[in-house]
Amino acid sequence: MRRGPYASRLIGRAGLVAVPVTVLLTACGAPEPQMRPRTAATGGPVSTSIPASTAPASTAPASPSPSPSVVSAADHPEACLNGGCEVAVRPGDRLRLGRKTGLDAITIVSLDRGELRLRFEAGGGAFHVEGMNTGVSQDCVNGRCRTVGELALALGRPGRIGDIRLRLASVASDHAVLVLSPV
Repeated sequence: MRRGPYASRLIGRAGLVAVPVTVLLTACGAPEPQMRPRTAATGGPVSTSIPASTAPASTAPASPSPSPSVVSAADHPEACLNGGCEVAVRPGDRLRLGRKTGLDAITIVSLDRGELRLRFEAGGGAFHVEGMNTGVSQDCVNGRCRTVGELALALGRPGRIGDIRLRLASVASDHAVLVLSPV
């Protein structure tokens, strides 16, 4: 986990307080707490008063379970045809959208450090795009235009492409749950 300078100062201050308290307790004859060495099963020290069989199996936070309406984009690329869906996506997944949305497809470019980067494609026309690190370009050849753009999303940082809102419902290390809804 990455810590900012403020967190490091707090940890440093806590250490400065903990050392004198430990020395004081030891000097006053208080028994030292018995600790077992760090184990792979628990990820940290465990007090001997807790039997190993009742210690937690993992200290990693569980990622939230997707709702029953979530489908895999890899298995159901047409799930978002109407512009409304909740899909589990991975880098490389491509969602097809219907003509009513104005978009042709959304491709998941990357998922890194909780940020989902996606690319969208559409026929000609201008799109209102909101999100992090957005970019839109249009290419016209012989009167036929294509619009291509990219944007990033993160938890609590939704986006929008034309009349479609996009937000992340959850993020894990290898996938995210993306929610599309009409404006």
